[in-house]
This record gives sequence, C-alpha cells and structure tokens, in this order.
Amino acid sequence: MASIPTAMAEYIGMDKEEIDTPALLIDLDLLEKNIKTVSDYYDRKMGAALRPHQKGHRLPMIARKQIDAGAKGVAMTSFGLAELYVNHGIRNILITNEICGKNKILRLCGLSKRSDVIVSVDNADNARQLSELALSNDTKINIAIEIYMGKGSCGVGFEETQGLVKQISRLRGINFKGLWWHNGSLGSIPRWNDRRLEEFALLSRIERLKSEIEKTGIGVEMLSGGHTCTWNITPEYEGLSNVEVQAGNYVFSDWVDQLLEGQEVFDCALTVLTRCISRPAPNEAVFDSGMNTCSDEAGGSSKGGYSSVVGPKFKNLSGIDAVRQREEIMVASFDHPSQPIGVGDVFELIPPHADTTAKMHDKYYCMRNNKVEAIWPNYGRGLF
Repeated sequence: MASIPTAMAEYIGMDKEEIDTPALLIDLDLLEKNIKTVSDYYDRKMGAALRPHQKGHRLPMIARKQIDAGAKGVAMTSFGLAELYVNHGIRNILITNEICGKNKILRLCGLSKRSDVIVSVDNADNARQLSELALSNDTKINIAIEIYMGKGSCGVGFEETQGLVKQISRLRGINFKGLWWHNGSLGSIPRWNDRRLEEFALLSRIERLKSEIEKTGIGVEMLSGGHTCTWNITPEYEGLSNVEVQAGNYVFSDWVDQLLEGQEVFDCALTVLTRCISRPAPNEAVFDSGMNTCSDEAGGSSKGGYSSVVGPKFKNLSGIDAVRQREEIMVASFDHPSQPIGVGDVFELIPPHADTTAKMHDKYYCMRNNKVEAIWPNYGRGLF
C-alpha cells in the first residue's frame, strides 16, 4: 500500500473535533469487535466457511484483517476491485458477477495466471468465450455457476443448472468449481426464526442439486451463498458441509441492519462526521453533510430497499424528529434534543446503508478513543 500523503499524515493524533467536515470515520475498536464476533463463531463451525463480501468497505487492509481472523478468501462483485486485491496479495477471490466483453475477459485471463480467482457464469455462450480466450492466452479460468434467486438477480434456474454444468464441463479453457447464489430477499425478513426457515428451505434445494450434479460424475467443490443476515443461520444447516457464507455488511453495519434480529450483536463502526453550520430557527439546525456525503436509502432491508429514502440517524444524539437531506447539507428538526446543538459543534451520523456511503469518500479516518490513529486512502472507490 502506498504511503499516506504528507497532508493526510498531519491528521494522525488529531482529535475528532479538529477534522475537516464532512468526513468518513471508522471506529477501529468497533470494527475489530465485529470481525472478532464473526470469527469466533466460525471457529466453532467446522461445517461452514466465511468468504466475506467486499462491496461495502473495498479495502484490502480490512480484507487482510478478515483473512487473518480465519476467513478462507473474499468475494466481490467488481472485477476492477479484484485486480486491486490481487495486487495487494489477496488471491483467493470469488467474483460474484458475470464477466463479458473481450477486453475485460483478457484482463481476467491475466488475473487468472497469478491468482485463484473464480468468476460467475450463467450463460453457455459466455462460458465458451471465456474458454476460448483462456486457451489462446495459455491459462484456465475458474468458474462458478450462479443460481437464479428471483427478479433483480442474474443466474440460471435450478432446473437448468445441471444442463449448463454438463455443457461447460466439456470446455477445455475453464475449470468448473461449483455453485453460488445470493438470496437478497432474506434481508426483508426481520425475524431470525422466519429467516432461518427460508434459508434452510433454500439450502435443501441446493443440497439436492449438488447431489444430482455429482451423480453424473462432476464434482462440486464449492458452494457459496448467504450474506450478513444469515451469518449465523447458514452454518447451522447440517445437510451440507463447508458452505461458504458471503457475509459483508457486518464489518461496518448500519442502523437499518440493526432492525434485523441477529444483527444486534454488531456495532455501527462507520459514521459520517458532520458539523453544525447554521441555527436558522429554534427547532432547526443545518449541517454540512448531505446526499453527496451520506446515503439516504435503506439498501436491501426490511425498510423497503434501495428505493426507500430513510436518511441517517445521529449517534449519541436523541430527540431529533426528522432529517431532510439536500446534495450538500442536511436540516435536522427537533423540539427537545438530548444535548445542545451549537454552530461549529460536530456530531456523527450513522448511515442507513454503509456500503453506498463508503464509496462517496476518498479516505477513511480511522479513530481510536476519538483520535485519528490512521488514514486509509479509499483506493477501491470507482473500480468496476
């Protein structure tokens, strides 16, 4: 990793109140606690493995913390991000996206020569192109078939998966590794037991599909699915062994995720530091953050998903009745806030969706005891 620019290094040791706002903060104690919580759980589960998704933080240094804590590898949707990770020595990567277009496939061929990258496939023509370009570039590409999980998802249906596996297993330029899926609808089920029933029903279908494929003589080495809302559900299914769980959001968490049972063990480690810049009325305050600083949508949650605008919440400040965001500012309305709000005062905002908030900033201020311990450039931002 490149060294911190001199202008950024000057922030090391600085108090939180001195940071120019708006700014993106990571509470390192909470980040490390979240990682340890998941790591300790998976240490006791011999029948499952953690492959944390990286689409939220996009930071190789956090990925390294996860791997050092026991994760078997990582998952990510962005091919450009995979290139960054391989350049930083992280080579066991599942790309949870289909790679199309000659130029990008040629880049994939190069990446396959120096990493254990696996790429998603749901189409025979795409698989043939991957194979042909791999052979002409003296390599093989590892692939996993994505299983269709409903509207808004890539993938191939359960009934068609076995036929596609048979087709692509004949191609000399690719290695079939296994199956993967992302059932995002589980994030809309707030009750843990209800989510468990749905996940176990899905895993039962996966178990039958795996058995059917292996009866034809084709091995299924990898099964990868789940996400943060099933982090402590998927490993409990006894019909499959070594299922990978692509939990990701647990690293930062956010206030919307906290609404799901089973997520309350995680703390919100990512916040946006904002400063009050105006008190235009006794019951209003204006802050120097807005939609360009902090996401206002709820993500794939029980609050209505990506199309639902819910806004951020204040950390350690209650009594706020409503927040209204514009591009560069936010207006908070209140009658009896839990502490005074004066012009120049700084507060932390907990985003409703940490993943999309993180991509808005070019650096993270890593905090411990309200002082800057490190600054991590957000090199993964803008890589696709």
